[in-house]
Amino acid sequence: MSNEPEWRDANSSAENLPNKGRTVILFIAGGIALFILTFVGMRIRPVGLAVGAFTFVSGLMMLVRRKQFFYKPGIIVTLCGFFLLLANPRFGVVAGFAAYFLIVGAIGLVVFGLVKAIKLAWDLGKSS
Repeated sequence: MSNEPEWRDANSSAENLPNKGRTVILFIAGGIALFILTFVGMRIRPVGLAVGAFTFVSGLMMLVRRKQFFYKPGIIVTLCGFFLLLANPRFGVVAGFAAYFLIVGAIGLVVFGLVKAIKLAWDLGKSS
């Protein structure tokens, strides 16, 4: 159906639809996952340390690849892993700030995902 010229001409704004929908899903799912990891990491110390270390190393590996595509997500994943390591109760005041930044980041990701979903729905409604 996507190879038909009539469909392509009638819905020219729909060509980037899969990418926009994927972005919405990634923002919302990333925010929910970050909130769950923060909550579990603060409550269960060994799991929090293991997940934080894995996330930190994964982010560093994304940065080592030196692809422009992995640069911004690599920085975000590395910072989230670092904050997950700091969010354990043994760090005192620093743990509170780290957990605060992680929760604000999780809420921000979900809000940005919802804003992008509303914008996508608005654009699709305008084009039809």
